[in-house]
Amino acid sequence: MTDDDRPELAPVSEGRMPLRIATQVASAGALLGGFEGLVVATRSQLWLTGWERAQLTLAAALSDAAIGFVAGIVGGAAAWFTPSWEPLWRRYRRGFGVGWSFLGAFFLVPMIGELARREEWRFVFGLCLVSLSVVLFGFLLAGYAYRREMIGLVPRVGFRIPAVVVVFALSGASASVPQTTEPPGLVAPPGSTNVILVTLDTLRRDHVGVYQATGGEGSLPSVATPNLDRLGREGAIFDLAVTPVPETAPSHASMFTGRHPSETKVIQNGRVLGASELTVTEQLRLSGWRTGAFVSSFAVDSSSGLDQGFEVYDDDFAPVLRGVAEFRAGWLGLRLLLRFGDPADWPLLLERRGDRTVARALDWVATVPADAPIFLWVHLFDPHAPYDAPENMGLDHAAILAQEPGYAYTATEIDTLRRQYANEVRFADAQVGALLDGLRAAGRLDEAAVVALADHGEGLGEHEIHFNHHGLYDEVLRIPLLVWHSTAVGEPGVRIAEQVSVLDVANTLCDAAGAPKLSKTSSVALQHRLRGSELRPEPLLLFGRSDAAWLYGVRAPAGVKYIQTEAGAEELYDLSRDPFETDNLVASQPAAVENGRAGVTLLRRHIDLDAGAPSDDTLLMLEGLGYQDPSGTR
Repeated sequence: MTDDDRPELAPVSEGRMPLRIATQVASAGALLGGFEGLVVATRSQLWLTGWERAQLTLAAALSDAAIGFVAGIVGGAAAWFTPSWEPLWRRYRRGFGVGWSFLGAFFLVPMIGELARREEWRFVFGLCLVSLSVVLFGFLLAGYAYRREMIGLVPRVGFRIPAVVVVFALSGASASVPQTTEPPGLVAPPGSTNVILVTLDTLRRDHVGVYQATGGEGSLPSVATPNLDRLGREGAIFDLAVTPVPETAPSHASMFTGRHPSETKVIQNGRVLGASELTVTEQLRLSGWRTGAFVSSFAVDSSSGLDQGFEVYDDDFAPVLRGVAEFRAGWLGLRLLLRFGDPADWPLLLERRGDRTVARALDWVATVPADAPIFLWVHLFDPHAPYDAPENMGLDHAAILAQEPGYAYTATEIDTLRRQYANEVRFADAQVGALLDGLRAAGRLDEAAVVALADHGEGLGEHEIHFNHHGLYDEVLRIPLLVWHSTAVGEPGVRIAEQVSVLDVANTLCDAAGAPKLSKTSSVALQHRLRGSELRPEPLLLFGRSDAAWLYGVRAPAGVKYIQTEAGAEELYDLSRDPFETDNLVASQPAAVENGRAGVTLLRRHIDLDAGAPSDDTLLMLEGLGYQDPSGTR
């Protein structure tokens, strides 16, 4: 008797066949997800506890089981609509093979596409062969298992119960197996300096106590910042620190490379720092420092390229199911959520409060051996709009930002939002204090250098720029910059009057650690200023945006600033006598204007506005944080 002539003695009826195929393929998906979750959880750059790694593995298994169920439904439909005269076992095998094909495609097609983009054709061919083999295996296994059931040789367990058992075993393994990190290139010598970088997003210089006596609008609220003030009074205060681009990712890229945004090509949020750029993190990592970053905004998450050299890069802001975006189904689900929903409705996916970021950072520091020096970067996003510190006055800033561009603020709203911004600054300063206290308790400040600064400032109504950092005026360009060493380099509280920039941070960190400095940069270690070295400041080329256009400029060390719009309109200010930039001198100072034009011409020649432009999805998420693309695309 042939297989075709065998009586249909299957323990599963034809009506239940599609559901059975779906549950079996879902079980296969759960197994794949469990293994995927284990790999992601143990190799993630996030700092995850054992329980969080177990959660991540279970979430990956459940998500991929759901994908498998959908694929199995497709396979079940294929089996259901097969001509009824075919033997049931053949229909079942066909449906199972189709389900496996769709499940495999979900994982393998993106991998093949990525390899094809890299032109790694041998790997593409090999992966295609593996994919075909997996589908063929599932196709044959399904028919074989079903035929054995027909003659009663095996129970109807299939993959389901074993899959559940294996998934929980993998979850337990995720919790118990520590995260995998690459060792430093060398072992740093004993007693090496711990290097701490604290960046406070959108912090105005005149809202830090040690700067309030040297400038700022009298109408702005006074702010107490005791923790930042202590760093300045025990260390050094740089009175004229400037960023070349008042935007988060470009400014940070310059900090870490010592190179101008026209060189890094990171001229706006959403553009990626290239892997060919050498960062201070990579330099310290190669020199034996343990490296950890704990950031608070999507604008500087790992997709920005700033994670280069960090063994830990904690950029997941969700309070639960951290790391869900790192496995494929979770990444796809979140992308769909943010693509078809309003990213502003999901702030927990785009940013986190500073207290949570600091707590994560201190948890990681506690796990690093005491004799291993650390390079720790903590990024605090709290002063950035929308202003929603716990003690704010009840004005919903997020709702205002959701309005169309050009919203007309009332005088009451301006006053309230200025006070709410001041509350954000107080909150951020308190987190700096918590971080320093925790590091001090851990003994990490005994041999340490701390650099604290803003990436840019914020417009609070000056020049009709309300609660963003557009423009190239000093309220967004000048930043607080404080440098503290456990072993004093200069007199405590020394003030440096010369113009410096965020580009100088990179080699300042290398100098503090005693590591080789970055070459091919414009970065000058700020310790040279403290040691009295004679250094000639250079003009700083500026790049920024208005509401819907690019801006170019030059800020000379002597205090002359030139600004040119994309359309060619010009402004010129003498900052030494006009610090609030109210008197445009273009008509009366033709020689200075010509010098400014020459600098802008050079800058325009080196800036590519199109290369590496952000994707639509990235722009949507940046919009959820309050950013607007200068092309006018929201």
